Amino acid sequence: MKKKRFGIVAMCAVLLLAIVIVAGVLRSKSKPVERVLVPVKVAAVELNSAERGERYSATIIPRTEVELAFKVGGYVDALQQVRGIDGKMRDVQEGDRISVGAVLARVRQSDYQVKFKEAESQASEAQSSVTVSKAQYQEALSGISSSKAQLSEAEAALEKARLDFERAQNLFASHSMTKANYDGAKSQFEMASAKVEAARSQVRMLEAKADSAKSQVDVIQAKSTGAQAVVQETAIPLHDTALKAPLNGVVLEKSIEKGTLVSSGTKAFVVADTSTVKAVFAVADVALPEMKLGSVLSVESETMPGTEFSGHITAVFPAADPKNRSFDVEVTIPNSEYRLRPNMIVSLRVNTRQAASPQSVVPLNAVLKAKDNATGYAVFVVSDEGGRQIARLRDVKLGEAFGNTVAVTAGVKSGELVITTGSTMVLDGVQVKVIP
Repeated sequence: MKKKRFGIVAMCAVLLLAIVIVAGVLRSKSKPVERVLVPVKVAAVELNSAERGERYSATIIPRTEVELAFKVGGYVDALQQVRGIDGKMRDVQEGDRISVGAVLARVRQSDYQVKFKEAESQASEAQSSVTVSKAQYQEALSGISSSKAQLSEAEAALEKARLDFERAQNLFASHSMTKANYDGAKSQFEMASAKVEAARSQVRMLEAKADSAKSQVDVIQAKSTGAQAVVQETAIPLHDTALKAPLNGVVLEKSIEKGTLVSSGTKAFVVADTSTVKAVFAVADVALPEMKLGSVLSVESETMPGTEFSGHITAVFPAADPKNRSFDVEVTIPNSEYRLRPNMIVSLRVNTRQAASPQSVVPLNAVLKAKDNATGYAVFVVSDEGGRQIARLRDVKLGEAFGNTVAVTAGVKSGELVITTGSTMVLDGVQVKVIP
C-alpha cells in the first residue's frame, strides 16, 4: 500500500515538472523579440532673424595636392635630408617644406644600372660596327672612282688604237704598209680592247662591292638604332628610381622609410602647394544667386582670433551633392605665410538679403527629397509617443538659405526636433534612438 502511494506521488511530481517546463517554453516563445533601434542625431527647429551677412563653416584644402608613387620597384635606400630644429640632418617627414625637383626618395639603383651599362656597351659595339662598315663603303666608292679613271684612259687608248688600226688597214690594202706594221697596229687595237673590257669588269665588280657595303651599313645602322633605343629604355627606369617633388610645397603624408620594399605604384608621399588655399563650403540651391564668381569674402579661423583673410569665389559646383542636395562653393585665398592649413575649419560671411521677419530654420543636412513629390522636400520629425521616440516623415516648403541652415515656411514649428544624421536609414513611423 505504501509503495502504491509513493508511486502516485512520484507521478504527480513528474507531471508537475513537465507542466512547468512547457509553461516556460510557451512563455519564451510568446516573448517579443527586441528590435535594434536606429541611432540618429537631431537638432531643434530654430527661429532665425536672417541678419545681413550669413556665416558658413568651410574646410581649407590646398590649391594643388598630389600623391607621389614610385614607377619602379625595389628597396628604398635614400630619403631627402632636412636639417631639424636641433641642427642635425634627418630624413624628410610630414610638415617639411619641399622644392620642385628635389629628390624626396630613391630606390636602390644597382639592378637598373647593370641593365643600363649592358645596353650602353652593346650600343657602343654597334656604333663601332657602323663606323667600320661606313669606312668599307667609302673605300669601295674610292675604288670605283679610281677604276672609272682607268677605264677612261683605257677607252681613250682604245680609240687611238682603233684609228691607227683603220689607217693600217687602208695602207695595207693599198700595199703602202708592210705586213709587220699592219700586224703591230692590229695587235695594239686588240690589246686596247682587252684593257677596256678589263677596266669595265673592274668597275662593275667595285660597284657591286659598294652596293653590298651600303646594304651592310644600313643593316648595321638599324642594329645600332635598336641598341640606342634599348639604352633609352633602360635609362628610363634608372631615372625613375628617383622620386622627385613636382611642386614647391609641403609634405602632408609620408608612407615609406629607408629599407621599405616598394613596387611600381606604391604611394610614398602626399605633397601639396599651400601658397594659395581654397575654403570649401556648402549652400542650398536658394542661396546660389548670392554666390557670384569673383565676389570677395572674409574668412576667419578660431585658431587666429582677430585675423581675417580675404578671398574670391572662384568656383560654384554645377551639380548638387546627391546626399544633401547642397552645392559646394570654393573661395580661393592667398596664403603666402602658410597660416591656413589643409583640413582647418574656418568661418566666412556672405552678404544676403534682409528677411522681413524671423523664420523657422533647419540644418541643410536634415532636408530630404519628398517621398511622393519629385520636386518637393521633407524632413524627419522625432516626437515622443508613449515614451518612445518615433520618426515621422513630414513634407516641408523651403525658403531662403542662411549659412548652413535653410528656412522652412511650412511643415515644422520652432522647437520640434528634426533628424540631421541617420535619416537615410530611417523609415516613416519607426522608433529611433536619439544619440548626442
